[in-house]
Formats: sequence, structure tokens, C-alpha cells
Amino acid sequence: MKSRFWLRISRATILLSTALVVIVPGVAQNTPASKPRTVITNDELQKRYADLPIAKLATPRAVDSHPDLSGVWLNPFPAVAEKSENGTISFDIGGARTSVRYPLPSMPSYKPEYAAKVKAIVDSQIGASTPLDPQYDCKPMGVPRASMNAIQIVQTPKLTVILYESNFIGQTFRIIYTDGRPHPKDLDTSFLGDSIGHWEGDTLVVDVTGLNDETWLGGGQGHTEPPALGEKSGHQIVEKFAILHSDQEHVVERYTRHGNLLTYEARVEDPVMFTEPWVLTPRHWFLGGPEDRLLESSCESRDKSHIAPRTP
Repeated sequence: MKSRFWLRISRATILLSTALVVIVPGVAQNTPASKPRTVITNDELQKRYADLPIAKLATPRAVDSHPDLSGVWLNPFPAVAEKSENGTISFDIGGARTSVRYPLPSMPSYKPEYAAKVKAIVDSQIGASTPLDPQYDCKPMGVPRASMNAIQIVQTPKLTVILYESNFIGQTFRIIYTDGRPHPKDLDTSFLGDSIGHWEGDTLVVDVTGLNDETWLGGGQGHTEPPALGEKSGHQIVEKFAILHSDQEHVVERYTRHGNLLTYEARVEDPVMFTEPWVLTPRHWFLGGPEDRLLESSCESRDKSHIAPRTP
């Protein structure tokens, strides 16, 4: 399977003779002037995102006067590619994210019997992966896990569509109805559930129900957050112990656009497994350029057979 990073390398090699290879356009100009090396609290980190130059840009409005969320939204992979004068290419994969210390993300509070199951899964992981992860069976990632990679939003007055780019399961999508309809009364559970949205000021609030129990909330592989503190590229958020949920999961999402920064917040309730609701550490995307688009990907469940412990 090819990630967004490797697909961009393949595309970029065609242009090596004429241009600098840039994995994620526009990252450098989106960082503040100061570059602190530690972050004490998550609140401070969120303030740094709000202070980014791209977040200070004017927020475009749709025809109904709400903020226009439409566009391709990226969370830059932590890799930097540079071309020297002699034509050689240097790739710094993941190195850029080690210079800044970020706060740990929030984790769900499980009831004891489910906490034990989660710990057993984590202890059985091979690196950051395990064949127990349902994404290796090519199942949709569910909510909120689907909001980990690049997305494209198409917004209309009566519905908003989110298209997901995934390294594992291929393309999938959600439809968020904003025309005032309620959730269906006889709702069958599904991987991405049923989404009903409304606007609270400049924030799109989405109520998600009807989710099945065949997905994970997060996992050891984590997801990439765009840079907030002057580093070259993004950093990794690993919600290691955010795994299991029941079919009573209920999620309330909040999408807020400030300039060319999109912030994702979510509150997850699960009366079966949780002792209290789980409030996610906010996630962020940068608006892509006019030529950015979601990349095609596919999934074969046989990939999970490659996950095996090292032999002595």
C-alpha cells in the first residue's frame, strides 16, 4: 500500500530535473516566528495553532453566510525532501518531528473489564501495529478515527460531504445532513453511522449515532498533526489506548474554520465501556492548494499477514 508520502515521491521524481521536491506545499510560511522547544499544556498548543498566520486569514463564506469548509484539507506527513545543487535528493523522514516536545493526547477512561482488554491488545502489539486492528481487514475506520488523514469537504446548504483518503481502506465518504431532518428511528448500525449537522455560530456541529462495534477509536499508529511551533513538518499524535468501543458509541463532532486552518473536536460517549465521555485532543488540517486532490488508494486484507514478531 502506498501512503500519501510515497505517492508524492513517485510523482515528484518526474520533476527532479527542473524543480525542488516539496512533499507538502506551503508549510514553512505557516509557522510562527518564535520556536519554543517545549509545550507545557494542550491549551498552549491550541493557542499556537490559533496564532498561525494561516489562521489569521479571512475565512470565506458560503452562499448561506456560514463559513465555507469546502476544499482539500491536509495534515502534512513528517518528512522533508530537499534537492541539492548537484541534483541529489535528501529525505528526512520523521526527523523533523523530534525537535519539539508535544503534550500527550487525551485517552478514554474505560471500565476495569474493558481497560484490561485494551491493555492486552496494546501489550500484544508489534511495534505500533497488530493484526487485531480492524483496518487491516479493510474495514472503514469509523468515527472519530476516520479523521486522521487528508480529507476533502464539499459543502452545500442542505448537506456536507466528507471524502476520506486512507492508506489502508481506500476511499470512503460520509454525508452530513444539515436540512433539519432527525436521525432515522429504525437505524441499522454501520461503520460510519448516521450524521446530522447544524451550525452553532461559525462551527458545524455533527451528531453521529448508529455506529457498529467493528472499528477502533484510534490505536498505536496514530496520526499526523501539522506543525504549530516552527518545526519543518508535522508531528505524530498517538492515542495508543483509544481502541475499543461498543455499538452504543455516540459522537458529537465540531468543525471550525479559521482562515486556512480547520480544527476538529469530538466528544465520544459510550455508556457500555467508558466511565465518562472521552474528549479528544483537537486535530487540525491546513487547506491544500488549488491543484491538491485526494490520492487513490486500495486495500488488500492479506497485508496483515506481514505483521509478525521479530525472531531472535
